[in-house]
Amino acid sequence: MVLLTSFLLLTIAVVLALDNSTRKRANEEVQVQSEEVKDAVKEGFSDFAKAIGLAIENLSSERYLYKQIEAGEVKLPDTVEHIIVADKNGKVSDTTLRELDGGFVPVPQDEVIQEGQVDPVEGSVEIHGGQSKTYSIPFTSDKGLYWIVIVTKQEAITNKIEQASQTLTEKSRDLSNIRLVATAGLLVMALAIAVVIGWRFTQPIQEMASAARRVAGGNLDFRIDVDRRDEVGQLATTFNEMIDGLKSKRELEEKLNQAERSAAIGRLTQSVAHEIRNPLNVINLSIDHVGTKYAPEDETRRVQLSRILSTIKDEVERLKRLVNDLLNYGRPPRLAFENVDISKLFDETMSLIRPQADEQGVKVTVEGDNLAVEVRGDRERLKSCLSNLAINALQAMPNGGKLCARIGKQNGLVEVSISDTGVGISEESLSKIFEPYFSTKQTGFGLGLAVTKTIVEEHQGSITVASTPGAGTTFTVKLPAATA
Repeated sequence: MVLLTSFLLLTIAVVLALDNSTRKRANEEVQVQSEEVKDAVKEGFSDFAKAIGLAIENLSSERYLYKQIEAGEVKLPDTVEHIIVADKNGKVSDTTLRELDGGFVPVPQDEVIQEGQVDPVEGSVEIHGGQSKTYSIPFTSDKGLYWIVIVTKQEAITNKIEQASQTLTEKSRDLSNIRLVATAGLLVMALAIAVVIGWRFTQPIQEMASAARRVAGGNLDFRIDVDRRDEVGQLATTFNEMIDGLKSKRELEEKLNQAERSAAIGRLTQSVAHEIRNPLNVINLSIDHVGTKYAPEDETRRVQLSRILSTIKDEVERLKRLVNDLLNYGRPPRLAFENVDISKLFDETMSLIRPQADEQGVKVTVEGDNLAVEVRGDRERLKSCLSNLAINALQAMPNGGKLCARIGKQNGLVEVSISDTGVGISEESLSKIFEPYFSTKQTGFGLGLAVTKTIVEEHQGSITVASTPGAGTTFTVKLPAATA
């Protein structure tokens, strides 16, 4: 009620102010147009006087006025149409019209100034629309009586009056329109205020209803903006606290599940290590023994046996890496920190993969400065991290491609990136590649990237991935520099 009353008073005040302003502007416009009419009348009288003076001055001249006008020596006033000087018998002795040279015009019989509605040249007044007047003025000189006939154009003055009247009409209409627009504007403003007030109360409720639906759908990564202190603001604050509680509970459950999985993996890796690792070592030694002791004498068969044994040895090494991944993921870390030249470690890793890259037709390029860049960490664990990323890149390009490795330092961080032009990773799989036991390949346990992420996080670093299906993948590892 206070708001509506205030707005009503404001409306009355604005309308009164507009009315006063309108009346003032109307009075000013009337004065302006009156001055315009006065000026037009004055101009007519002035032109009439100039025409009389021009006729009297030219009585003693041998040249007619029309000749002087044609020569540009004389110019008729704006409101004067003709000037004719005739004697008492009507014979023209001077004129502004060439066709009246030596002619006659009718003149009054009485020596008094006379006004007429007929043009002595064109006759009927309808030619000028009833807006021309003829004045016959007697003038006595030493040569006798002369009549000065002046034909004036009244349309200049009447046009001024009509224009002033039209201007006043338009101004009155404009001022009325201003009042109408102002009143309509106030009504629209009142409607807008009502809408804003309603929106201010209904919008927060709609936002909280939408937020409740998002929470019901499992989305807890958002907050309701709280910018008010009333009951709605308190409700929004409580709602945000509820979301925080639900999110904390979910994170705790995920940590517990992760801990249970890690414990199960730990028990599994202990069994796998005892059951598989020792036989693998025996097989590895036996391969070397067989290759040395039982090599055929025939060169062709010896080469064939060597190739078969090499393949078996590679598979044994692959199995050993899988076992090591299991051990490294399930076992608590035992890190031997030291200053590690990441540039040298990076070069060693690239050297290890070059033979396999050449065999697959993969071109390896290394970019970056050759300056020594040190990090504080476990050398073997970091080497395992870089090896996993490089091997993954090669496995993504079985038919050849390009592997580009970069190393640099910026803002106290050492940044290592490995890019390939392989098959890429789908958007659906991109968010799961660091989870244990998730793999897009047919072989392997899916622990390589999980172990890699664990190693990076053990060194207070971060790892990110960007991939375009069919175009390639880039892994970027950032580690704190030793001087940071």
